Amino acid sequence: MSTQVSSEVGERQASFEDCAPLRLVHGWGLNRRVFSGFEAMLARPTQALDLPGHGSARYEPGDLDPLRVARSFAGAYRTPGPWLGWSLGGLFTMALAAHYPGAVTKLIVVGATPFFVQAPNWPYGTELAVLQAFGDHLECEYEATLRRFLTLQAGVGARGQVRQLVSDLESGGRPQASALSEGLSVLATQDLREDLRRIRAPTLFIHGANDKIVSPEAARWSADQIPGARFCLVGSGHAPFLSAMRECADVVRNFLNE
Repeated sequence: MSTQVSSEVGERQASFEDCAPLRLVHGWGLNRRVFSGFEAMLARPTQALDLPGHGSARYEPGDLDPLRVARSFAGAYRTPGPWLGWSLGGLFTMALAAHYPGAVTKLIVVGATPFFVQAPNWPYGTELAVLQAFGDHLECEYEATLRRFLTLQAGVGARGQVRQLVSDLESGGRPQASALSEGLSVLATQDLREDLRRIRAPTLFIHGANDKIVSPEAARWSADQIPGARFCLVGSGHAPFLSAMRECADVVRNFLNE
């Protein structure tokens, strides 16, 4: 059965009818509502998606295979447009741009890498034990782990923002345990480094300084593999659209308006 994703179109879309919406793809263990504040800051048409098994989207084993997700995106959203993928979502949007180039007019990759784990020929990866520990905590203590993660990304001074975001994410639906497990497997095994050379859409890699999950050097290396791609450090941590929301929104808007 084909992979299913669900989406939520930003309220501002009606006043921007001539613009293709920016489609946003969240990271592992979360849902489309992680982008709620960022969408409002962008002030342009947006369409945030739930990955299979996350939020309100259905899930069957195998639905998080990157090529299957890319095929689903290309089939579900026939009108070409800009895409933004964060973390695991970035892996999926890179696969989409590489294998379905007609679907992507511009690509924005945030806090992501084509290969998440360390390997002898890949010094920019994360230790597998770090991913596994986060996965164990998220599955056993979802709300507490989620709150700690978001506080690290948004900053200790943003407690009100974090409370609202946790509430939004909880109301959007917790991820299914089997989807969490498969998503972790994807992070641990998928290597899209060779696929980058197939991407032809104008591409921007945005990364937060001091990201403890994905090295900025992985994004810098990735940008070098794609003709004309750019690399930009914005804010800090793994989710610069939370830690530096206004600055990140400005960078995205400027890139889309070029």
